[in-house]
Amino acid sequence: MTPDGMAALKDRRSITLTKPMERSRPKAERVGDIDCDELLFEKLRLLRKSQADSLGVPPYIVFGDNSLRLMARELPTTDEEFLTISGVGERKLRDYGEEFLTEIREHLRNNPRG
Repeated sequence: MTPDGMAALKDRRSITLTKPMERSRPKAERVGDIDCDELLFEKLRLLRKSQADSLGVPPYIVFGDNSLRLMARELPTTDEEFLTISGVGERKLRDYGEEFLTEIREHLRNNPRG
């Protein structure tokens, strides 16, 4: 430690930096980086919230964001296609499949793919 630093600690002097420090943030791949139909993703999030509220559980118990983003990218319209989504198994298909598939089909009807 420098003498000036020691004096600042001992005498409790304030220290002024000449330039604000910037922290570099590593660019990491995250679940949210999955390209998908953002409008459909938001609709599926609202549906998930509704389902979770009715069950009294946190939304991630119904489906995680990763699963919703994959649904919004892959656009499954059948039970078989829905089962290919990570986070979807037979039980979640049975418990939530009808509502989520209906939402996806409705979205595709109102927003046809070119």
